[in-house]
Amino acid sequence: MELENFSERMSRILLFSPLYRLRERKLTRRDGTETTAMELGLMTLLFFFEHMLDGRKDAGIRELAGFLQEQTNSQFSESFQDYEKLARKIVTTFRPTTGRRNAETFFDWSSRQERTAEFSYLKADKVDVSSNAQYYVLDEQGLELVFATKEYFNEYQLSINQLILRKQLEKKQFTLALRQVEEMRLDVETLRDRITRIRREIHRSIVSEETLSHYRKIVADLNERLKSEEDQFKELKTFIGETKQRIQNNIDKDPERKAYDNIMVVEQRLDVVHGKHRKLLELGIELGTSALAAAEEALYFSGVDSFNFENDVTNRVFATPLPLDSIRTLIEPFLPLAKAEIWSPMDIFAPQRLERFEREDRAEEFPEAELLAADHAAAKANIRQHYSTIADDLLVFLSGKTQTTLQAFFAFEEEHRPDILSQKQFYIFWMILHRRHTLRFDASLGEDSPYREIMRQHPELLAITADLAPGLLELPGYTISNMNIEVEIHDGIH
Repeated sequence: MELENFSERMSRILLFSPLYRLRERKLTRRDGTETTAMELGLMTLLFFFEHMLDGRKDAGIRELAGFLQEQTNSQFSESFQDYEKLARKIVTTFRPTTGRRNAETFFDWSSRQERTAEFSYLKADKVDVSSNAQYYVLDEQGLELVFATKEYFNEYQLSINQLILRKQLEKKQFTLALRQVEEMRLDVETLRDRITRIRREIHRSIVSEETLSHYRKIVADLNERLKSEEDQFKELKTFIGETKQRIQNNIDKDPERKAYDNIMVVEQRLDVVHGKHRKLLELGIELGTSALAAAEEALYFSGVDSFNFENDVTNRVFATPLPLDSIRTLIEPFLPLAKAEIWSPMDIFAPQRLERFEREDRAEEFPEAELLAADHAAAKANIRQHYSTIADDLLVFLSGKTQTTLQAFFAFEEEHRPDILSQKQFYIFWMILHRRHTLRFDASLGEDSPYREIMRQHPELLAITADLAPGLLELPGYTISNMNIEVEIHDGIH
C-alpha cells in the first residue's frame, strides 16, 4: 500500500522542526550581515553529541555559550553574556521550559485521523549546586536528529552503539539491547581488522618523516577513541549492575523475573564484547609504542644506508660555490666531537714525582661551600633568599620565644611550607650553622655573605646558635641530627 508507515515517515520529517523554528530567528553579525539561528542549533546538537562520545558530563549553558562564541569567532557580540542568552534560547527550543516534550500535530491520511508526534531532544542530567549550573545530555530524538544529518565513520560506530544501548536499557527494551550488543561485537571485529591493517601499513608505507607523523596522529586518535569506548563500557557495566539490583529487589513480580533473566543475558554477552575490546586497547597501546618505534628505527637506518658522503657532502662542497659559513654548517655535523687521548707505554720511563697522599676526609666537606664562594651573582642571590626564608619561618614559629628544637621546627614546616623540606639548601643551612655553632649578624658579615639578606630583613636578630641534640630526623631523601636552637634578639632576651 502506498501510504503504509505514513505516520512514521511524517514523524521523521517533523524531527527537524526545532531547527526550522530556529531558522525563523534572525541574527545580525557585527559587520551588518544577517543569518539565522538554525546553524547554531545544529552546532548545539553537535556540541552535546561530542560530550556524549567523550563521556563528559559538564555540558551546560555556560559551556555551550563558550563553544558558540569560540566557533563563531565572536561575530555576533563581544559579550559572553549575550552568547549565554543565545545559548539559553537555543536550549529552550529543543527543551521547552514548560517541562513538556516538543509536539507536532499532523493528519495521518492512512488512518484518516489527526496524530501528535512528541520529541525529546535534550534532557536534564546532573546539577552543580556550588555554581547553580544545570547540565544536559542528548535524549533519544536528539541522537536521531544528529545521526540523520550525517553518516558517521566506522570508527565512531561503536561509541554510537554504546549510547543507543544505554537508551534501550533505560527503557527496558532488552530484545533490542541484545541486538545492539551483537552489532557492537561486529564493530569490535571491524576495529580489530582496522588495527591489523594499520600495523601492516606502518611496516610497509613509512618512507619519510611526514608519513611517520601522519601515522603517529592516526594511532593517537585511535587510542584516544579506544580509551573513550573503554570508559563507556565501564559505565554500561555499572548501569547494568544497578538495573539488575533494582529488578532483583522486585523479583517476586512475574514481569520483573523475566526482565531479570533478560538483563542477565545482556550482561553476559556485553562482558564478552568488553573482553574483546580490552584486547584491542592493548593492541592499540602496543601499536603506538613498539610498532611506531620499530618503523622509526627502520626509517633511520634506511636513511643511513642511502647516505653517500662523497656525493652528498664532498661533491657539494667542491662543486658548488657556497659561502664559508654555509660550508661550515654543512660539514660541522661530521667533525669529531673531541680529540682522542692516547697513553704511550714510553711514559713509564719518564721522570717520576713521588708525593705523599694524605687521606682526605670528604665527609667533613660541603659541596655547597664552593657555591657560596663562587663568583656567580644569580647563585648567591638565590642562596641569600633561601636562607632568608628559613629565618622568616623560624621567627614566625618562635613567636617571641627564643629556644626550640630542629625537630619541632621541622614539624612546623611540614604543615606550613612542606616543599622546603625537599630542598637540599635547607639542610645545608643547618649543617653549616651547627659547624659554626653561633652565627652572629653584625659588621663581621661581609657584603658577599649569604646571610646578608637575613640581616637586612631582620635587624632585630643578633644571633642564632645551634647545638647537637639527641635523635635523628628522618625525612624523604634526607637524614639530619636533631639540634637545640636558640636565637638572640637585640633587647638582650635569651
